Amino acid sequence: MRAEDHVLFSQLLRNPYETFLMKVHAELASAGYADSYPSWGTNIFHYLREGGLRLTDLAERTHTTKQAMLYTVNRLEKAGYVERVPDPADRRAKVIRLTERGWDLRRVADEIMSSMEEECIRRLGQQRMRQFEDLMKDVSDVLGEHQERG
Repeated sequence: MRAEDHVLFSQLLRNPYETFLMKVHAELASAGYADSYPSWGTNIFHYLREGGLRLTDLAERTHTTKQAMLYTVNRLEKAGYVERVPDPADRRAKVIRLTERGWDLRRVADEIMSSMEEECIRRLGQQRMRQFEDLMKDVSDVLGEHQERG
């Protein structure tokens, strides 16, 4: 395989994802969340559930350093999207969880993403979208197997 083929494969994976993030972010900004950042949705909001997570767990799940996550959480907290509360299992520790504003942003983002998926289905057809989903799952499985052996 030629070197440019590797670049093409990575771009085929990256370009739609980056386009997706930028479109979601633009729509969020139009909906009144201009102080959000594209990386927040994938790196943080996805992992924060009702109970929240400790900083170290959030950093681990998002594959970032604790220091980088601390910086991001500080920005999210300042913007009113998350709060730090005592961990019920260990009062010395803090859990990061979404605030009402954070849940609102997540709801709006979910609506935007659903609309984007519906547009793809409308333009590409249900069958092609199912094929795409199946293919992406298969690619993820293959890459996951490669990582496990690596």
